[in-house]
Amino acid sequence: MGFMTSPPALADIDGDGDVDGTLRRIKQGTGISLTLSNNILTIANTGSGVSFSDGTPNSSDGNNGDVGFDYTNGDIYRKDSGSWVIIDTIPSLARVRMFTATYVESSFGSGKFGLDSGKYYFHQNSFPGTNSVAEAETYLNNYNFGVGTRLIFQQTDNADNVAIWRVTDSTIYKDGVSGYESGQGKSTSFVGMVMTKESGVSFSTSAKYNIFVTYPINFVFDSSGNATIGADLTVKEFILTTAQGNTSSTDPSTIDEWPIATYRSAKYEYHITNTGADPDEYQTGEMMVLHDGTNSKHNSYGVIFTGAAALGTFSTDVSSGNCRLRFTAASTDAMTIKVARKAIKV
Repeated sequence: MGFMTSPPALADIDGDGDVDGTLRRIKQGTGISLTLSNNILTIANTGSGVSFSDGTPNSSDGNNGDVGFDYTNGDIYRKDSGSWVIIDTIPSLARVRMFTATYVESSFGSGKFGLDSGKYYFHQNSFPGTNSVAEAETYLNNYNFGVGTRLIFQQTDNADNVAIWRVTDSTIYKDGVSGYESGQGKSTSFVGMVMTKESGVSFSTSAKYNIFVTYPINFVFDSSGNATIGADLTVKEFILTTAQGNTSSTDPSTIDEWPIATYRSAKYEYHITNTGADPDEYQTGEMMVLHDGTNSKHNSYGVIFTGAAALGTFSTDVSSGNCRLRFTAASTDAMTIKVARKAIKV
């Protein structure tokens, strides 16, 4: 059994209860079934088989009537009279970024990946069309590699063994970058990334995996299904983000800033914690900010504080192409200022 994301063009467009186009030709293979749920296409077999490869399927693999998928270019094969014959191509399949690599715990080499000092290293030839570390780095960057990128691993000889790992460090570790580990045969031919497992099985030594690389999505779900977003949220002309600052001085401190060429106005909600008071003191409130490209104006309202007086005041200005939110504390106590900003584009 295999899975892949299914563009709408590959689904049931005419509403007749059966898949259309390319998928209908795939389904004509012996004993092959297709199901689509939540935009995930599941390809299963009942008697015959489906294979997934990072190139032309090996002639010794599969039986007549089987269907084979080449992840690297979208070619679809059917085995007939002992040979694999191309029956169609899904152009978008190459863009879903799949490749194949074998997990090892030592003796790193071509086509391998494994763990070393908290990082997972992949050989430079692992990624489609790459033959150097520079090309591997370009491949990852072209697909917006960063925190929130997820790698889905499916064991080739046991398709039910699936694991999902999430990238937690945007650095691509390579020779010359601090933190790169060159031991265990890696030399200079590997790129490393820091990942944490979100779900699924553990890697098996010497097992081969089809690996699907997703776009960075900084949603993290807990066991109750609650989602945490670890990045800015942009909806058309609107952005929602957060910022934080600390001070123990009565001098103005910049808490947040944003480009005036991009955003015209912003609304802030904030709270301040003073840990230098006994007991701790708190303040909350809201403010509106607007600029004309040269000067800024703001209006604070809804201010509430738990102590005898406000913990400080906010101001805004325009500096070096940014509109800045600044805080001036009323004392030298240690304070933490957290803000949530909603901004609208120019």
